[in-house]
Amino acid sequence: MYKTFDTKISNVVQRMGKRAPWLWEFFAAWAFYAFIIAGVYFAWLMPFGAWLTTLALPVVGVWFATMLVQFVVRRPRPSHTQNGFKLWVHTYSFPSAHASTSFGCAVLLSAAALTTTPHIAAVLIPAVFVLASLIALSRIAVGVHYPSDVAAGIIFGTILAGLFAFFVVLA
Repeated sequence: MYKTFDTKISNVVQRMGKRAPWLWEFFAAWAFYAFIIAGVYFAWLMPFGAWLTTLALPVVGVWFATMLVQFVVRRPRPSHTQNGFKLWVHTYSFPSAHASTSFGCAVLLSAAALTTTPHIAAVLIPAVFVLASLIALSRIAVGVHYPSDVAAGIIFGTILAGLFAFFVVLA
């Protein structure tokens, strides 16, 4: 049942994505660069050791944990893709590493903003979550993930990074 539901939602999102494929490629690529710019900004503000342990390593940890779950679950990627997007790396589908890592970045950058630059937190926090949402939605629009893969990635990345931020960064 979930596969039929996933396929129906995927088809709707992919039809929307066909209208402006450049837009989804933009979200997938340039939103990622925005996260890098934000990370570099905090690298400039924070001592290197603090930046490494509160931002860089936890993001790598979220990505690594997601890849581990993908390897255990081994869910194949959608075969009903309408957009003809070709992956250059062949990994599994569940959960979405783009979704988990982008939401992990959003959570960790939000925690960093609250602790180091609270005056820009009101602008940065919504911005990074909008970017993470666009990255996650782009995965469905280009047809490389089911909606449940993306939802699981969002939840997984948010929880992992949130736990880390709560116990290490904000403590």
